[in-house]
Amino acid sequence: MAIHPTAKLDPNAIVAPSAEIGANVQIERYAQIMANSIIGEGSIIGPAAVIGEHAVIGSKNQIMARTSLGNHITIGNENVIQQDVVIESNVRIGNENLLMVRTFIGDNTVIGNRNRIHIGAVIGHAPQDIKYKNEKTSLQIGDDNIIREYASIHRSTSLDHPTIVGSNCFLMGYTHIAHDCHVGNNVIMANFAALAGHVHVGDRAFISGGVMIHQFVTVGRLAMVAGNGRFNMDIPPFAMAAERNQIWGINMVGLKRAQFPSNTIVEVREAYRIFFSNKAPRYELLQKLKERAFLSAEVQELIQFLENSKRGICQGTLHPKAEEEENPSC
Repeated sequence: MAIHPTAKLDPNAIVAPSAEIGANVQIERYAQIMANSIIGEGSIIGPAAVIGEHAVIGSKNQIMARTSLGNHITIGNENVIQQDVVIESNVRIGNENLLMVRTFIGDNTVIGNRNRIHIGAVIGHAPQDIKYKNEKTSLQIGDDNIIREYASIHRSTSLDHPTIVGSNCFLMGYTHIAHDCHVGNNVIMANFAALAGHVHVGDRAFISGGVMIHQFVTVGRLAMVAGNGRFNMDIPPFAMAAERNQIWGINMVGLKRAQFPSNTIVEVREAYRIFFSNKAPRYELLQKLKERAFLSAEVQELIQFLENSKRGICQGTLHPKAEEEENPSC
């Protein structure tokens, strides 16, 4: 057993002989440190907390009472893990994260830096897929996300294709991200919004409260999805989508906040008018868009999205006044 002379161990704590305890570590009563684990300098292990085998805990972490950490986990520096948190095996957590009371982190989850995960969130639990047979699969979460109370994010059904949540996302209370989803950066999901399996969400999309999105749907970059909508078709980038598979116009507020040049906004709006105000077949409408020779990269992005859609595109029911609303029907 390697215990630094400045470490403080409660007499009722249990530390395996093969564990390494760094300088100024505090291990409180009834805490258990299992075999071959390393506790870094200045960390605090709270009462009745359990640290599994081969765990590597960095410096200045606060691991509070009754928390259970599995085997082969790696935790960086200056994290706060509150009471009754459960972290399963083979988890990697970066630096300066906050995991609030009763958070659950499932096997093979990777969490970056400075995330704030609120009370009762379920992160990296097994996928809800009847084909899943307890294979090793994973979830990857980036940096600086806010994941509010009782949100759930499930790991993938294949180890080669993890569920992914990017960085700077705000996932509000009771939101759900199912297995194999890919959620980009700066995405907002309001309360009770839910993504079924294999959904892809582009950067800076806003999914309002109560929205339900069917499996394999793609939501484009900077799309705004209005509250309580239901979607089983693809939502293009820059769209204002609402109700049941309807496109009301472009996300004017979002484009302005993203500081799109006015000429780009004009082109995107015109491209939407051509495509969504006409009932001709998709290939004819795409040809019209290409013939106009739009200059902006954003219109080219829109055209590529429309060409590549496998589920079909939501139907146009344009409402120009809705484009100026902050959060229509949220």
